[in-house]
Amino acid sequence: MKLKEYKIKEGAMKSWREIFQNPCDIILESFKTGSVNINRRGTINIKHPKAGYIKDEMINVPIFSHLIKHNKFGYYLIDTGLDATYTYDPYGGVKGKYVDKFFQEKNENIGFHLENKGINLKNIFLSHLHPDHIAGVRELPKEIPYIVGKGEIEQYKPEIYGDFLKDINTLYEIDFSTLNKIPPLGPSTDLFGDGSFWAISTPGHTKGHISYLINGIYGPILLTMDASFIGDNLLLKIAPSDYTEDIALAQKTLENICEFLLEYPQVKVLAGHELL
Repeated sequence: MKLKEYKIKEGAMKSWREIFQNPCDIILESFKTGSVNINRRGTINIKHPKAGYIKDEMINVPIFSHLIKHNKFGYYLIDTGLDATYTYDPYGGVKGKYVDKFFQEKNENIGFHLENKGINLKNIFLSHLHPDHIAGVRELPKEIPYIVGKGEIEQYKPEIYGDFLKDINTLYEIDFSTLNKIPPLGPSTDLFGDGSFWAISTPGHTKGHISYLINGIYGPILLTMDASFIGDNLLLKIAPSDYTEDIALAQKTLENICEFLLEYPQVKVLAGHELL
């Protein structure tokens, strides 16, 4: 697989206040592609000094893929969720000690959702490379660009979680180190150059983790992706610990997100595995 830098179309707006004053004709639609059981004591870091008592219980959380429709530029996908393999095999055909078990009803897979709507994708933006966010690649077009945060491929472990990207010839990377921060969030980039769709560096869960913001005419929407697994992360201001590479950095990232939401209460926020 070749790695290439994703070319950024930088816009003129440099503050979230200015950005939100200029909404665009862009729409978000989310698809459930399956679900997975995780322990609540991993969705919330129990070692955080303000965690208190977190119940030791398994909870079932949905796995999403998000479709972006831009009136001028067309259709784009944020994460792929699961492909149809999981309807018949909860392990998605992947063997190994660390492979998670997923649940999927017939016609929940991302390929069905897109085919049912007759969608032709332009690009696929990935928040990170964990299986529940990229397994759907197996049934999606391979000739379109796939985009991740720079450094993310270093954590990709196909021998453990499954080689879902094996048919992707080129992976495009956003180099956030070259971009300016838009406080209180980290380095951010105007993906289309018109203020409609933003990629935001939110490291911690993984090295190159990306959250996304849609600045639509019905109000801005922040997709935290796995910077916040569920809504309780945002309510408690405590980051997840399970599947998280750098818990301290993940906590700092989550605190920045919480500060951003406090400063801009008009923003609707969707946690990675929960629609609020």
